Amino acid sequence: MNVSQSQCRFQGRRVVAFEPPAPVGTLAWFHGGGWAIALGEDALAWGRDLAAATGLRVLLPDYPTDPYPAPNGWCADFWRRASLEAEGPCFLGGDSAGAHLALCALPAAPLPARAAFVYAVTTLLPTRDAGSWRAWQRDWPLSPRLMDWFLDRYCPDAETRLAASPLFQLDRLPPTLLLTAQEDILADQQAELARRFGAEQRVYPGARHIFLSRPEGAPFRARALEDLADWFARGR
Repeated sequence: MNVSQSQCRFQGRRVVAFEPPAPVGTLAWFHGGGWAIALGEDALAWGRDLAAATGLRVLLPDYPTDPYPAPNGWCADFWRRASLEAEGPCFLGGDSAGAHLALCALPAAPLPARAAFVYAVTTLLPTRDAGSWRAWQRDWPLSPRLMDWFLDRYCPDAETRLAASPLFQLDRLPPTLLLTAQEDILADQQAELARRFGAEQRVYPGARHIFLSRPEGAPFRARALEDLADWFARGR
């Protein structure tokens, strides 16, 4: 499918849009990167493929990478504007830290028709002595040490981390799909979000964090595109 690319500015930040012919709705997608990495080529490639697979106009905002709460406020403002200006059904999604920002932004606007998140960070208060955090303490691609670095940079004040954790702050979700990498220290966070809010969770056995952008994750990436296309089509 031929997908066109354009960009605009929102509150001084770049927003890239991928538009298939005759889009059937709009999807705002927040990219991952530990709250520290700007919108890059991997995220752009994912946005282009997502638009082609779903038939949706995909918006990729290059949100601020400043410490909390600056990115959260910007993302909430962007989501509010995107939901107001969307043509057709409006959807929300994100991966990793971007999924966290999308979840935090949810209350800023009416609930989207559907939402979907890939290996989402749902809380800044991970359980360090059990479950997936202990089972998958590997050096690649997301180790506890690296996650701690991201958390210390994004939210250095430990006392504010509860307030920045959508797992404990949200009171409802739209119909939501969670795509979970099995071999990921964050897998339990998504399972708990699914349990609390009745979200649909699909666990990819053998997948690791950031499979959307790793060459060895290509089979899981292809599966994710199929799953997301089916999920959003059911919300139109």
